[in-house]
Amino acid sequence: MRNKNIIIGVLALALTAALLYILVFSPNSDDHMLVTADGQLYTCGMHPELILDEPGNCPICGMNLTPIRGNNQRTSGERKILYWRAPMNPNEVYDKPGKSRMGMDLVPIYEDEGSETGVVTIDGTTQQNMNLKTVAIKVRKLNAQVITNGILEIDERNEFVITTKVGGWVEKLYVNYTGQEVKKGEKLIDIYSPELVAAQQEYITALSYAASVMNSSDENIAASGKELTNNSIRKLELLDISSLEIERLRKTKEINKYVTLYAPFDGTVIHKQVTEGEKINSGSPLLRIADLRNLWLMADVYEYELSKIKVGSAADIRFNFLPGKIFKGKVSFIYPTLDSKTRTVKVRIDMPNYNNELKPSMFATIKIKGEDLGNYPVVPEDAIIRSGQNNIIILALGEGKFRPVDVKLGNYADGYYQVLDGLTDGNKIVTSAQFLIDSESNLRAALTKFTSSEESNDDMSDLKMDESTGDYNKETEELKSPLIRIGTIDLESIDENKDGKLYQDIMDWNVISDEPGSCPICGMKLREFTIDEVKANLNEHGFEYKN
Repeated sequence: MRNKNIIIGVLALALTAALLYILVFSPNSDDHMLVTADGQLYTCGMHPELILDEPGNCPICGMNLTPIRGNNQRTSGERKILYWRAPMNPNEVYDKPGKSRMGMDLVPIYEDEGSETGVVTIDGTTQQNMNLKTVAIKVRKLNAQVITNGILEIDERNEFVITTKVGGWVEKLYVNYTGQEVKKGEKLIDIYSPELVAAQQEYITALSYAASVMNSSDENIAASGKELTNNSIRKLELLDISSLEIERLRKTKEINKYVTLYAPFDGTVIHKQVTEGEKINSGSPLLRIADLRNLWLMADVYEYELSKIKVGSAADIRFNFLPGKIFKGKVSFIYPTLDSKTRTVKVRIDMPNYNNELKPSMFATIKIKGEDLGNYPVVPEDAIIRSGQNNIIILALGEGKFRPVDVKLGNYADGYYQVLDGLTDGNKIVTSAQFLIDSESNLRAALTKFTSSEESNDDMSDLKMDESTGDYNKETEELKSPLIRIGTIDLESIDENKDGKLYQDIMDWNVISDEPGSCPICGMKLREFTIDEVKANLNEHGFEYKN
């Protein structure tokens, strides 16, 4: 019995030892997982091409390094590398490690990261820290109304300048003030003109001469009298003497010292430039008369809204002096030129003014009813990232995944753009923090550097976003370095030691030095080139240099 118990004890100990061996020394044990998990990598938020195997500060900009999420996720053995890619150009792909065309270390892309190119994964905590917001896309019609302002102006077709073709003195002025209404045919001004008196006297003399030679036996002499008379009449007509006045002069032989100017149509005197007794010259503008029964309302329309309107589009018009009253009108003319400073085009609306309610230079608010823009998915203006010729929107894929998509935009109204291609109804898009996601996607293509730690969020608070590009740049005084060449670059003067070699930054090509060093913009080490190679680099990247 005792031997039996001993045997059972020995077997129990052996079984326990075997279990312990399996748990401790098995390749799938937790201890082994801890050993393989030591490969955590760290990167810099400003320089994602920099990858280190331990925490610390970025040697370029001094920022705290952040862990690369997903880097330590192992299953059995090491993660499989699909390919190697340039950190600054996702399209530059290699099958083995090395340097990119820009001299940077290639970044490995693992099997669990390469299934969805350009996808960025962000955990929920980090999304909250980034204040990331999404919205679902809806298909709807954009508001086709064009709301603008306008100024009343005089109808150019109903404006007339009163002037005279003879010099003299204003004997009598029948218009006493600006704003006076006149009727067609009313007297405006009497002008005494020695030139006119002489012309009338010539006509009377011509009549007398024609009468004396009328019965001459010489046909030429008889004809000369008639020709002289006709020439005198023609001269009076050129001085704006009416046919009735010429006929009166022929019958009475009484010279009129004054020429009278009459109103050409019903209107209002809008400018008076003469006073009674004043000496005037021929061609001088005396009065300006306009018919104010029809006015032009001139409105400015931005060029991006021109597609919404056409000649004949209806408009609702409001004036400040008559609150609550709406005037109706239609677009009668769209001017063919654009103001290069305001990027607007003039649009004209005819405004009847029979009761003289409206006055030139009055200010109006105009709502022009535009064309039907159709049903399309629409996105907020703030959600669009403009990148050169492309328009990028960050698409939310769910489960914390995001991907930038290139979209084709249509018309714009009330802060929204139509999306003609690239998105469909129901898609969710990012409306805030999209610049960070787009930058991460382009530089790392789903090898995310975002972390849920509070320290990482604090590090980003020291950066300032460049409003013109959406990138984060560290503000340093080094940007004023003399190594940054501006304008036409004189390479011969830079080569002070005349060895025919210079040092150039392969990211900022206009950073050139005669000595080794680092770029004051990005901190990269300058690379050595011959002067001819530097010229080729400058020419390829659009910089000018002195030959």
